Amino acid sequence: MDRVQLQNDVFSYFNRLGDEIDWRALTTPIEVHLIAKTQYLFRQGECVDRWYFLHSGLVRYVSVSDEGKEFTQTLVKGPKIIGSTRSMVTTSPVLFGIQALEDSVITSYNWAEFYQQMRHDKAFLECYLHFLETIFIAKEERESTFVKDSAERRYLDFCVAYPELKDQIPQQYIASYIGITPVALSRIRQKLKLGHRP
Repeated sequence: MDRVQLQNDVFSYFNRLGDEIDWRALTTPIEVHLIAKTQYLFRQGECVDRWYFLHSGLVRYVSVSDEGKEFTQTLVKGPKIIGSTRSMVTTSPVLFGIQALEDSVITSYNWAEFYQQMRHDKAFLECYLHFLETIFIAKEERESTFVKDSAERRYLDFCVAYPELKDQIPQQYIASYIGITPVALSRIRQKLKLGHRP
């Protein structure tokens, strides 16, 4: 795996978020993680001091209740920044794990070193702010759907957002992602099938 190319891919992703960043200050090494399907990048309860970039593949954020029940918090396809902001900033245990649903190529940097070296670059700070804004907007919109939308509406929205996944990943992952049981999801899919909707 070409580390230089992977690092350049990370730089290009950031540069698309705003003004051109001067990356010459960055000397902390990049790490490469090749995560096979079903394997975890990290698990709930671990301390994670790195930020990650998903170059290719598909992952899910999964949390586990005290009773052992799994919940799919979100699904992410590359290229995208992934990880736990809370854990990397506060060095506290992560509240979820990240599991690969496809073979995935991921890189990472030590967050403290990365931020210390890049925090004086105004273009980087603006890009990072833009990234955080997109996270908060997505979180707000997702919370809104659970308040006002029906389970069927949430499933239809899932099919629009991830059209290639509705028949590709386990149905229990989709069910927990939209906040219903697998049995309820099966009923919705059957109803939509009879109605010839997606």
